[in-house]
Amino acid sequence: MAEPGPRVLAGADTGWWLEDAVPGTVLRHPHGRTVDEAEHVWLAWVTHNLSDVHGDRHATARGPFGGPLVLGALAAAMVIGLAEPGVPDARLAVTTQTPGWRAIRLIAPIRAGDTLRAESRIHGVRPGILPATGLVTRTITGLDQSDRTVVVVEEVDRPVAQRRSAW
Repeated sequence: MAEPGPRVLAGADTGWWLEDAVPGTVLRHPHGRTVDEAEHVWLAWVTHNLSDVHGDRHATARGPFGGPLVLGALAAAMVIGLAEPGVPDARLAVTTQTPGWRAIRLIAPIRAGDTLRAESRIHGVRPGILPATGLVTRTITGLDQSDRTVVVVEEVDRPVAQRRSAW
């Protein structure tokens, strides 16, 4: 097992595995995601979030943020997605429990054009329901292109498979 502390996952990795989940370790997930203007406006409107702060460029230019902000739910979903573990088989997703989120905190404004990335601090690991799996408790931190924390997600019981699982 790896020693606790910061750990950068390789850029080619498509996720992380139970062997990577050592309490105290910070996993720096390798990929980033730039938020497109159209997707955040579309999601705000399709979810009937009609707040001008998400879509009215002229009204928000005169406000405290100086322009539209990305919908917080979209930013949180992107950060959670960037921090997903590797899943060797779809059976892991459909035969185990769904993780719970204790808290999702939006720390700083996010604008279209910002690039998000994620880090996970591992707090605990316990045996999973299926063989070769575990349940991980972690804090996911979403960072923007300036390494500023913008989203924090506290996640409980994320099912994670071993790299060399019996799948």
